[in-house]
Amino acid sequence: MTALPRFFAEYQRRVTAELERLVGRDDGTVEQAMAYTALAPSKQVRAVLVLSCAELCRGPIDRAVPAAAAIELVHSSSLILDDLPSMDDAPLRRGRRANHLEFGDAIAILAAFGLLNLAFGTIARAYEPELASQLTSTASEAVGPSGLIGGQAIDLLATDRQITFETLERIHRGKTGALFVAAATCGALTAGASADSIAALSAFAKNLGLAFQIVDDLLDVEGDPAHTGKAVRLDARKTTFVSFSGVDGARQLALELCETADRALAPFGSKADRLRELSAFVVARSS
Repeated sequence: MTALPRFFAEYQRRVTAELERLVGRDDGTVEQAMAYTALAPSKQVRAVLVLSCAELCRGPIDRAVPAAAAIELVHSSSLILDDLPSMDDAPLRRGRRANHLEFGDAIAILAAFGLLNLAFGTIARAYEPELASQLTSTASEAVGPSGLIGGQAIDLLATDRQITFETLERIHRGKTGALFVAAATCGALTAGASADSIAALSAFAKNLGLAFQIVDDLLDVEGDPAHTGKAVRLDARKTTFVSFSGVDGARQLALELCETADRALAPFGSKADRLRELSAFVVARSS
C-alpha cells in the first residue's frame, strides 16, 4: 500500500474528532447509519485538502475544521447514495458492507440526507453569516446539477452505452472533481484568501480531482478489495478512463493531470509543498 503523507495524521485527528462530535452522540437507527459511514476508516483526502488550503492561505486550522468536516459529511452522504441498488449497486465501502446492506435501503437513504443536512447545519453554526453563505453556496453547487448529482445522472444514463471522452470527463468532473474544488475553495475562504489564491487552488483541485477518479478507475481493474476497501470490477458496463485509454494511457493521464495541478501552485512557491505531496500521493495510491 502507498503510505499516506506524514502530515495527514494531524489533520485526520482534528477532522475525526469533529465528526465524532457531530454524529457520534445519538443511538437512533438513522443516527447509527449516519455514523456507520461518516466514521468508517478513510483517508479523508477532501478534508485534508480543506485544511491544507486554509493553512497555505495563513488561516487558523481550527477555523477550517468545521468546513473540512462538512465536506466529509457531504462526501459520506454521496457514498451511501452511490452504493444503492438503484445506483451503482455496490456491496462494500470503506472495508465494510455498504450502508444499505447493513441498515436497509430506506434507512440508508434517510442517513444520506441526514448527513447532507448536517453538513449545511455545521457550516451555518460555525461561521459568521457572510462566510457561512459563501461556504454553503460553494458546497451546494458542488452537490447540485453541475456537480455530484449531475455527474451521477449522466453516468447512470451512460451505462451500456458508448460515450465520448468529453462526456466521460464531464461525468467525473461532476461526480468527483466538483467536491475537490469545493474543498479547496472552502479552505481558502475560511482563511480570507484573495480571489487570485482561490482561483489557483481551484485549478489545482480541479485537476487533482480528475486524477483521483482516473486512479479509482485503475484500482477497479487492478485493485485488491483488501486494500481498496470496496469491490472491484463494478464498472464493466460503463466507459471508464481505463476502457477508453487502456491501463498505461490512464496512468499517464493521471500523472499529467497531477503535473498540471502542481503548476497551478506556482504563485505559492515552496509553501505549497504539502499540496504537491498530496498530488504525488493521489497518482501513486493503491487504495
